[in-house]
Amino acid sequence: MEDIARTLADQLVKADQLARLGEARKVMALAELASNYHLGLDDVVEVLAEKQVPVGDGAPSVSEYLCLEVAGLLGCPPSAAAGKIADAVNLRHRHPTLYRAMIELQIGADRACRAAHKCQDLPADVAEEVTAKWLRVQHRFGWTAAFNRLEKLVIDADPARAAAKERRQRKQLGVHVWGPYEGTMNLTGRLETLDAKYLDAAVDRLADILESEAPELTKETLRAKALGALANPAYALALLQRAAQPSLVDADATAPSDADAAAGLRRPDQHGCRGHLCGTITTPLHKLRPQLGIAVHLDVDALGDLEGAARIEGAGHLTLDSLSEMLRGVEVKVQPVIDLGDVPPEDQYVPSISMKQAVSLAAQHELFLYSNRTSRGLDLDHTRPYRPRTRGQTRVGNLAPISRRVHRAKTAGIWKVEQPKSLVLVWTSPLGYRYEVHPREGTRRVVEDCAA
Repeated sequence: MEDIARTLADQLVKADQLARLGEARKVMALAELASNYHLGLDDVVEVLAEKQVPVGDGAPSVSEYLCLEVAGLLGCPPSAAAGKIADAVNLRHRHPTLYRAMIELQIGADRACRAAHKCQDLPADVAEEVTAKWLRVQHRFGWTAAFNRLEKLVIDADPARAAAKERRQRKQLGVHVWGPYEGTMNLTGRLETLDAKYLDAAVDRLADILESEAPELTKETLRAKALGALANPAYALALLQRAAQPSLVDADATAPSDADAAAGLRRPDQHGCRGHLCGTITTPLHKLRPQLGIAVHLDVDALGDLEGAARIEGAGHLTLDSLSEMLRGVEVKVQPVIDLGDVPPEDQYVPSISMKQAVSLAAQHELFLYSNRTSRGLDLDHTRPYRPRTRGQTRVGNLAPISRRVHRAKTAGIWKVEQPKSLVLVWTSPLGYRYEVHPREGTRRVVEDCAA
């Protein structure tokens, strides 16, 4: 058994080395591609001309359209492709020692790229010095510990720059709800340090209150429910007020003493509210929830009965049982259903609000390669160019939600697009790769039949 285990362990090490080699070659290919990808759009209007995007001090700029090409090649969203390109170019040109170590498999490509990204605000010579110093010790530590050491080296290299970056970060705050998964969603965000600590304390406090009602739940689950309670401030305040009430006592204890009665004083109501939590909520709590507008898509069978799963716009799919449980006690106002087959074509160039809504319901995400950008707020482009005085061109079957960069690339003729059927687009890249993008089935590479 020991011999078998040792053999398998050796195979694992070899597989890891091959994976490292593959990732290193991918970074090298990206850096080389960035240096050789030029579309040469000299004969287009200035607004459509190819822009060169700066990567960092000491590194060459790259074509803004390269991320669209790489998105298809690597099967990732254009935003992720842009990050991979920037990391590869940054690593190669600003961190030659680290880049060489990656090629020689002394460090994994993911670690090397992450380290280069951490130093992106430093001048090229300082960045190279910092990562070269870090390279000598990073292999002794796990991921988190290694990058904690790198963070200290970055601050020590230029404390004033690090302080300025921290000030900028305090202005770049945000909270994001994302990633629907089996009836739940993820919540991430960046708060100022004190706000984050206050929020953590408030969540803990509410979780302790909720524990008395649901002692079987774990602390983490109670904290999640407490944060959900904070989304309804009236409910959160009601919980805090209830927890602040004294325990019930005998009626005699609430009666004023003889001396107090003689002075005309009354003992405070033992069930009244205390201190900063004073106040009475008279409106039913469910009426004080924030208003929420969501689109729920349901399928019905031939008899009109519900079947399958419910699709909630921006929140993925839920079983009908989970949906009914979540809506219990919630006031629901049903809006008219939009039947995409009944949306009439329009003659004007700019789609109406109802047309925009219909397209965004039919295509939840941008109809470009592997994009995960939601369609609301994107450009609605006419797949076949709009021709004045031709009726019915603005319709679901000739519109596609795309981002501004993709729109420019299409208008400039860099990327070609066809729409063989409603909301199904076939894109052809500048290098000749073809991809079909479907609003529900996603992206697939179109392989041409060589015999055709």
